[in-house]
Amino acid sequence: MSYKIKSDEVGSAVSNILYQFTADIQAGVRYLTDETAEKLKKLIQEGAPVNKRRTKRRGTYKKSWRVRKTKDTFAVYEKTVGSPREYRLTHLLENGHRAKNGKTVKAQPHIKPAADKINAEYIKGIEKLLKTSQRQGGGLRTKSYKR
Repeated sequence: MSYKIKSDEVGSAVSNILYQFTADIQAGVRYLTDETAEKLKKLIQEGAPVNKRRTKRRGTYKKSWRVRKTKDTFAVYEKTVGSPREYRLTHLLENGHRAKNGKTVKAQPHIKPAADKINAEYIKGIEKLLKTSQRQGGGLRTKSYKR
């Protein structure tokens, strides 16, 4: 894209272009964060153990996972995936524990593997977003220009 500007308007033109680029990136990161948080919730729910013996509470832990917005400011957008009703149980299932009768209950990791997978996808998504931003001709340039 080419612009015709006067020499005294260079500063405002550059700041305007950078503002548009920043707004585009922020919108993309918000969208990516929303999608990734929902994917993480679904992955955790798929891997969560279900108590098959107790018919009254069958699947309660698995269904209890929620996504909520933790921070929403100009510079920070954060979502948290958690189990608000069964938060005590997450640590016991993920790490294992000792039962009332003295036996050890094996760990059933389902949160950490899902989080590791989603973190890798999230990082790749942000890198792709920076390289292929819609405004300003494709975002950040990956090739170095010769002088």
